[in-house]
Amino acid sequence: MPVAHSLRGPAPPRRAVSRQLGALLTAEAISMLGSRITFVAVPWLILVTTDSALLAGVAGFAEMLPYVLSGLIGGPIVDRVGPRPTAVTADVASLLAVAGIPLIAYCDGVSFGALLVLIALAGALRGFGDAAKRALLPRTIAAAGLSTERGTAMYDGTCRASTLVGLPLAGVLIATLGPATVLLFDALSFAVSALIIGALVRVGHADAAARAESKQQGYADALRDGFRYVRGDRLIVGVMAMLFATNLFDQAFATVFVPVWVRDGPHGPAALGVIGTAFGLGAVAGNLLYTVLAPRLPRRRTFGICFFLGGPAQLLALALTDRVWVVLATAAIAGALMSTVNPILMASVYRRIPTRLHGRVISVLIAVSWAGIPFGGLVGGWATEMLGLHTAALVAAIGYLAVTVSPFLFPAWQELDETPHPERNKAVATV
Repeated sequence: MPVAHSLRGPAPPRRAVSRQLGALLTAEAISMLGSRITFVAVPWLILVTTDSALLAGVAGFAEMLPYVLSGLIGGPIVDRVGPRPTAVTADVASLLAVAGIPLIAYCDGVSFGALLVLIALAGALRGFGDAAKRALLPRTIAAAGLSTERGTAMYDGTCRASTLVGLPLAGVLIATLGPATVLLFDALSFAVSALIIGALVRVGHADAAARAESKQQGYADALRDGFRYVRGDRLIVGVMAMLFATNLFDQAFATVFVPVWVRDGPHGPAALGVIGTAFGLGAVAGNLLYTVLAPRLPRRRTFGICFFLGGPAQLLALALTDRVWVVLATAAIAGALMSTVNPILMASVYRRIPTRLHGRVISVLIAVSWAGIPFGGLVGGWATEMLGLHTAALVAAIGYLAVTVSPFLFPAWQELDETPHPERNKAVATV
């Protein structure tokens, strides 16, 4: 089912909207590159200045809790204003917030609490902007005439490539310039993203009918519509429950376990991105392969096997060995397996949601799915200080395995292999 989209004026030529999809992917690649640098720089900045894994986790919590909450409350606003203008505004505001972090860090006498407040503001603005861009994506894919699977695979490949470049670049820049200075690269990435989307992307405005409906319905009712829709869809409920747990484990791995592994080893801060580089190489290769094979693969079986094997693999590697080559080889294999997960989920979810509800429903889905992320750093930091790195990583891996078996056990996951009929979307949306 093609996803409906709203345009102002006559429809542009197909080549023009294809260029718009390329512009959106370019903007997201640049923004994601900057975010990956921040993802490494912020916990390392806290870890080296406080020598506390727990406080590094607190910094992750301070960023990600506002990220999740702002994405949730911003959903109805995205539907009312339109994802394109919302994304541009959020990126401009993020530029100012992220640029302020190194300025605060360089000021003598500024408390740790003040730094956390600015980190939280940056996280909130980024969450708002990401919610808008995720609502903009299916409209741009549909306008370009691509299948949902192909379009979401291209998007995921773009994100994977940015991770592949961003994580090792972050390690090199941190070792060269220090963690505070490199945050300016993230601020610049938001500026470039806003410029590209504002100048080159034309789909994603809210049409008159959507604005009139939003004004008549009110903000609270619109947000309740998002929760009502999600509650009535068994597959989306299952997706949210599983991702809540796996995102918690992934956040503990990335923001606590890896920095502690680097700190306790002989490699120095330049090694911060080395695991991410190996994962990214595998993910990019896997994404290219999946983009070709996607129409011929069973969705549920592919998703279940790849998530079950690839998700906990890196945690097990950190838990069971200190050999760097084993950790890196495992990361590459995990990246290849996990490259199938996001495209399958995104394509399945986008097909199930009416376009007019994209902002509010996707924001609810992401908010619940990502609610474990703010706590991942806290739990990971506490577990590392109480149990040690290896035991904490092993416990997280066991939890990961227990959660990712659910696609094989619960009937709701069989709907991954189904294509919802347009009338189903209309019926659920009016519940």
